[in-house]
Amino acid sequence: MSASKLWSCTETVLNGGIKLFLYSSKQTKLRVAVGEVPGPMVHGAVSFVTEADSDDGLPHTLEHLVFMGSKKYPFKGVLDIIANRCLADGTNAWTDTDHTAYTLSTVGSDGFLKVLPVYINHLLTPMLTASQFATEVHHITGEGNDAGVVYSEMQDHESEMESIMDRKTKEVIYPPFNPYAVDTGGRLKNLRESCTLEKVRDYHKKYYHLSNMVVTVCGIVNHDQLLDIMKEVENEHIATNPEHFPKPFSFTLPEIKESTVHKVECPTDDASRGAVEVAWFAHHPSDLDTHSSLHVLFDYLSNTSVSPLQKDFILLEDPLASSVSFHIAEGVKCDMRLNFTGVPVEKLEEVAPKFFDKTVREHLEADHWDMERMGYLIDQSILNELVKLETNAPKDIMSHIIGHQLFDNEDVELLKKRTNEVDFLKKLKSEPASYWVELVKKYFTSNSATVIGVPDEELVDKIAKEEEDRIAAQCKKLGEEGLEEHGRRLEEAIKENTANHPSAELLDQLIVKELEAFDRFPVQSLTSESPSLTQQQSTFLSQFPFHANLHNCPTKFVEMFLLMDASNLSIEDRSLLFLYTDLLFESPAIIDGVETSADDVAKLFTKDLIDHSIQVGVSGLYDRFVNLRIKVGADKYPLIAKWAQIFTQGIVFDPSRVQMCAQKLAGEARDRKRDGCTVASTAVASMVYENNTNCILFDELVLEKLHEKISKEAVKNPKSVIAKLENVRSAVFSNGINVHFIADVDGIDTKLMSPDQWTWIQTDPRFGPGDRFNAEAGENVDLKFGKELLIGVGGSESSFIYQTTFLDANWNSEVLIPTMIFGQYLSQCEGPLWRAIRGDGLAYGANVFVKADRKQITLSLYRCAQPALAYERTRDIIRKIVESGEINEAEFEGAKRSTVFELMKREGTVSSAAKISILNNFRQTPHPYNIELCRRIWNLTSDEMVKIGGPPMARLFDDKCFVRSIAVHPSKLNEMKKAFPGSTKIKVSDLQFAC
Repeated sequence: MSASKLWSCTETVLNGGIKLFLYSSKQTKLRVAVGEVPGPMVHGAVSFVTEADSDDGLPHTLEHLVFMGSKKYPFKGVLDIIANRCLADGTNAWTDTDHTAYTLSTVGSDGFLKVLPVYINHLLTPMLTASQFATEVHHITGEGNDAGVVYSEMQDHESEMESIMDRKTKEVIYPPFNPYAVDTGGRLKNLRESCTLEKVRDYHKKYYHLSNMVVTVCGIVNHDQLLDIMKEVENEHIATNPEHFPKPFSFTLPEIKESTVHKVECPTDDASRGAVEVAWFAHHPSDLDTHSSLHVLFDYLSNTSVSPLQKDFILLEDPLASSVSFHIAEGVKCDMRLNFTGVPVEKLEEVAPKFFDKTVREHLEADHWDMERMGYLIDQSILNELVKLETNAPKDIMSHIIGHQLFDNEDVELLKKRTNEVDFLKKLKSEPASYWVELVKKYFTSNSATVIGVPDEELVDKIAKEEEDRIAAQCKKLGEEGLEEHGRRLEEAIKENTANHPSAELLDQLIVKELEAFDRFPVQSLTSESPSLTQQQSTFLSQFPFHANLHNCPTKFVEMFLLMDASNLSIEDRSLLFLYTDLLFESPAIIDGVETSADDVAKLFTKDLIDHSIQVGVSGLYDRFVNLRIKVGADKYPLIAKWAQIFTQGIVFDPSRVQMCAQKLAGEARDRKRDGCTVASTAVASMVYENNTNCILFDELVLEKLHEKISKEAVKNPKSVIAKLENVRSAVFSNGINVHFIADVDGIDTKLMSPDQWTWIQTDPRFGPGDRFNAEAGENVDLKFGKELLIGVGGSESSFIYQTTFLDANWNSEVLIPTMIFGQYLSQCEGPLWRAIRGDGLAYGANVFVKADRKQITLSLYRCAQPALAYERTRDIIRKIVESGEINEAEFEGAKRSTVFELMKREGTVSSAAKISILNNFRQTPHPYNIELCRRIWNLTSDEMVKIGGPPMARLFDDKCFVRSIAVHPSKLNEMKKAFPGSTKIKVSDLQFAC
């Protein structure tokens, strides 16, 4: 494709599969990247390099404020209103250490191209008013509390162990006030005291302009049309483009002078487990070969049970951690971290020395490397890069383009290298063990900083008391008149922010008016009984002695979902199901009649498989099924049957492995207990589902005590534990299996197909007949209406509320579409709840989720700064709309279109489209059912939404028709008990399985 005369163009291909074009303006430094990703979705990102020098959170506060309106479009939330009307679900953004990116995703390109210039206008000429700063960043309420959307968001990070440790690491390895050392999100004290509107305005002027902006678009779009729009944008804003823009991050960093160890105390309800983080400086960001090599090295050291770090720290009778992970953050010098979590508090000081003295020291010897396994891992990495072309190409492309923007000094050869990692990985296979020894020696033996996160239960109360005293002092200082003045200021700010509204003419210009035929992936859902099968399809489907579905689509891989029905497990068996599934990839196994060690099994599946996993449910729904997933290349199709047999029949339960896995799971549960959102979710599930169901019992947090008990029993009475696990296996097998394949069957050689590959199921009496599995919406739902639980979570300063009621509807019910649209109308960006809850700084998120597969409607109030007020206002808004029937027609049209976006996003890749086809089998809906749903949504009227969808929505607040869970900081328990007098205070331990 030839570039316009106004643009120069560089072309490359992402790992040989997707064309990528980078256009550079000949007038300014503006760049536009286009990745031609197939499918119905168009994804975009507008990115700026942003450098901060304080904890004021200027990049983050600016990220929020640009959405409040622009000088050309001076209307709060108009951008999201327009995006919704153009087949998006609002807009989004993220702030990183060195850049800020703004995202937009639409169905089809028509809406995308309508929204893009309005979006960029908001970014380059935002209003940035004092009233916007007050509600969106920080204000003091009339009651003397601190609030604001940004403030509410950052509250949850302030006391997290992970955040506290990260701040300490940065403090140690970077100079004071260095851009990599500061908190770009903003510390609470800074947001209260030193972050100002004037600073935000200056920051915007410095970094938000054409010469520092890259626009990335992934999807099927007309290049010339896009470039014409961008040229108009450029002409409109060129006057504010600086003549000279000093490149951000143009400094050098000093080396870490010496290895040091530091401790930080972290508030938590469970002082038995802490964490350890080790940090180094690594390579220059343009050294892409080293970057790829380090990721492979991390995989070798930490992935699967055969890896050195799992063997040295996790899979031990007396483990030192429950999980271990690596991370590299690109920067002037890349920041490399090694994290151990779930570390027993008495072993915190042993972790880093063991890593250096054992793991690192051993890998300074070439003969200690398993180069066969290394080869398998590199092959798997290559295949995973190719898989991403089908499953995650937009995210990959955006990451590469932003990396290029930040670090490559406009060197297009580096961009081509970034986007062709497969080429380097193929060369990496030929490197000898000495290459990896040198890598370990260069980076892991250099000076480092170790930070130990020490859990402290007393700190929970201490921080709560300090915050209570601070607010009391603040109220005293302000006095009654001062508090009233702050209350008036807030009311005036809200009023000013919402005073202007876009005209009907403007909104009419910015809407997708026709439901277009989107560029969807073709998927055929076929069984052996389907009419008009091709010979290839018939041959494939005739192999299986159980019910099998083929979801035929244009993919280069074969992905199998082997389903086992766990509905008849006893509660004792079901409580062991989590451990059973975890053991499948961590245990010895019988392979070709020979017992093979767990290490060798891990090596072999790394060699044979691209990916594998086990979970309950089908795409997170219909939880009674145990779902074994295996993915291979089409040329390796027979390996699916081989590994299906190994992971089901062949696993040998070894007492030492059982003991180690149980301890690991118990350790992971302790980490989950620190997260208020997780605790609230577990609590509401305990009131929604029957006790003996996977919805409740397939949860590490619930099973913590049981896993601790099993880890001890596996040592004292191993035969009993093994017998129990064998009972679980037999019970899971007893209903037989069903299998769903995602594949392009024409790409599989018929010589690789044979019924003989599956005879092992027929000869094993534990397997039931394998008749077609059916499922019903709302299975296992048993709402304990009227029950409310209130839980204190010391590791989180934010509050979380879930409230759930019953929805008498499934995917074929007339009531579903009006109720879905009602939920979206309430929750959409700049909808009623967004404006009243997030817009006024009461909580970071307020959403109503309509879950047809679970027959539930759930209200979620996320990261609340003022939970009681957020709840009261949410309730009153929903009740008023239901009772009055007053609907904003512009917002209603946006809700319909953003719901269409949500439905089509679920088939945005060939893999996700095929997974919708699988779900349609359980929903008893034809494929492609989404087209029919979109048509019904498009034709729905607001009167129908209120009349049909209103009554189900009203039940959400009917007394004794809902259940509610609330997770708050312990200091707020009494306050919340007064606000919710019907709630019962419980501890996290009360949610756990009694064993």
